[in-house]
Amino acid sequence: MENGTLILEKPFVKYEPVTPIGIDLGERNLATVVALVNEKPTKGTFFEGSRIKEIRHEYFNIRKKLQEKKRLDVVKRLRGKERRMVNHELHVISKKVVDYAKKFPSPVIVVEKLTGIREKFKESKKLDRRFHSLPFRRLQSMIEYKAKINGIKVVYINPRNTSRTCHRCGHVARTDGREYRRKCGVVRNRDLNASINVARASTRGTGRG
Repeated sequence: MENGTLILEKPFVKYEPVTPIGIDLGERNLATVVALVNEKPTKGTFFEGSRIKEIRHEYFNIRKKLQEKKRLDVVKRLRGKERRMVNHELHVISKKVVDYAKKFPSPVIVVEKLTGIREKFKESKKLDRRFHSLPFRRLQSMIEYKAKINGIKVVYINPRNTSRTCHRCGHVARTDGREYRRKCGVVRNRDLNASINVARASTRGTGRG
């Protein structure tokens, strides 16, 4: 008690993340999210980026026609409208990602460094062009912002071989198709397999806050 006022001191409790939430970023599924509970993967959640690709494709065609007609003033206005529409979709996805994380005890969101993500798209010039058309950086920023508001830590890891490594046996090989199959018997959606590896990377001390 000080000057007649009762002062209660609340002991400091250090936040210790116990549930890694791995996020794999990709073209078909913009974000694939999975939690590791007691080191075992839960049922993952997929967030498609199809609407964003539709918006980009639609406005690309409109801008192309307007540029041919030298309507550059209209093109500039349309870029702003396109960006707002894409941002709306990203806000919806990022909120759902953080809401998913909040379902688990002491979550830590684990995402890939963008430099590493780009390596996945460098396998062909076509994929490399698609990388630049996908708003990964904006999505990461929105997830990080919403996570911070909710007191959830976000760490970044090098995604090297997360798409090629079997989350069960650790075998590394190139994948074909949408399913990831290995001799150990594992059959997983390739994006889900990658998100499990992303989550596990944080438990090996390779992530940074």
